[in-house]
Amino acid sequence: MESQRGNHSRLFTTLRSLSPPVAVCVCLALVTIGSLSTPARSQQSDRQKEQEGFKIGVEVGLVTVPVTVRKQGGGFVKGLPQDAFRILEDGVEQQIVLFAQEGVPTRIAIVLDSSGSVRSEWGSIKYSTRKFVEHLEPEDQFALVTFNIETRLKMDWGNKSDRLDAVLTSVYCKDNTNLWDTIWVVSKEVFKDVGEKKAMIIMTDGLDNASSVSYKEALDAAVHSEAAAYIVSKTEAVRQMILYEQSAAGYYQSIPAEVFVQADLALRKLAYETGGRVLYPNSFGQLDNIYAEVDEELRSQYTLGYISTNKLKDGTYRRIQVAVASPGALASARPGYYATNEMPASISNQPER
Repeated sequence: MESQRGNHSRLFTTLRSLSPPVAVCVCLALVTIGSLSTPARSQQSDRQKEQEGFKIGVEVGLVTVPVTVRKQGGGFVKGLPQDAFRILEDGVEQQIVLFAQEGVPTRIAIVLDSSGSVRSEWGSIKYSTRKFVEHLEPEDQFALVTFNIETRLKMDWGNKSDRLDAVLTSVYCKDNTNLWDTIWVVSKEVFKDVGEKKAMIIMTDGLDNASSVSYKEALDAAVHSEAAAYIVSKTEAVRQMILYEQSAAGYYQSIPAEVFVQADLALRKLAYETGGRVLYPNSFGQLDNIYAEVDEELRSQYTLGYISTNKLKDGTYRRIQVAVASPGALASARPGYYATNEMPASISNQPER
């Protein structure tokens, strides 16, 4: 336990040691690239009211649930009324007291693998990330984190992109990958005290080989943060390349194929438990499309909120089910959350998800 505390302290130090000028934020509020339009004054007013309602809801401790509704044949279902939705917590129906469609301010952390294995593709990563950030909505904020054997907060929460290119250019890709450490730090520290809608976009080859934090610790921290994890993973592409040019560089030599399978399953579980997704580009050169895809999903979501009928503040995991009354529509959302814990640790019960 003492060694674990020491490891966590080391991670905190990595973030806290950054000088203030390095703290400008990169948020992945993924906006469809090149398709921004100016809304009418009445639409702005309606959106402003929705945003104000969301902020008030956060202040009074609502359970907020972003919900994606898709058609069976693909595409998003938009324009549904509040009464089309039902939310159950541990099988008990809850009253929806917050309802918003699109336009909800979002805090998104861009989390970039800067290990040696992505060095050849860093130019594509840098270009696509800059292009994405330039199309953020004014109400959104971003933060930029890079990781190899260290986790570094390169830009703190904000929406200014003028320093982004210089920050990304200063990154040199080297060393191994502490993916679980980074997810733990982003969840615990970067999203600390953030009440708005949250998401993290993690770009990685999917292999962790340098973390002191376990996968379970990282998963629990991510679920507690209530940030949806969208993981841009090259696990499958790397597995296919392992006998070719990357193995010649020595990054993946002697790694059994089973390691990639297990890494992929871990990432899929992380995405599912947080209400996000795993996306599989063949190369990071395809990030423009990936960014646009995640942006469209975030922008098309409904945000529902309720005050739980279970008043116990025992830190237990509560299961969430969302149903939508629309023919051929499929709703997806995070499957649960951890209640506030104001009970002694010995009493609190946190069941396995």
